[in-house]
Amino acid sequence: MWIDKEKNSSYNFKAPSIGADEGKKVEVMFPTVEKVSPTLSSNAATVEVNRDTTIVDLGTLSAAATLTLTPTDNLGTGAKVVVKSTSDGTARNVTVKQDTDTTVGTIAGTASTTVVKMIVWDGSAWILVG
Repeated sequence: MWIDKEKNSSYNFKAPSIGADEGKKVEVMFPTVEKVSPTLSSNAATVEVNRDTTIVDLGTLSAAATLTLTPTDNLGTGAKVVVKSTSDGTARNVTVKQDTDTTVGTIAGTASTTVVKMIVWDGSAWILVG
């Protein structure tokens, strides 16, 4: 139970009813969110992903960019990264990488448009959704 002392309200946590979990101790991580706006250096940025949801705002791109997402040891399966980028008057793609050798995929830019894509951690690799 969590108690908000300022408003004198309490919140109970309810576990899902999943038969496969019966008799097991299941670890639950609290969902947390972080928004980052990395500075691009040579049109590249690296973001360390620590939270259940990370929003990465790359701002307006004037060239193609590379974004490397580094998962931390405590990152849970199903963690999400939302990538937001805006192309200037020319379509600017963002290549998403897990490390220097592993490319996750490419987020296709559209001229003068903001694109938002989600990437999900499957426990060992990032998956570009949509």
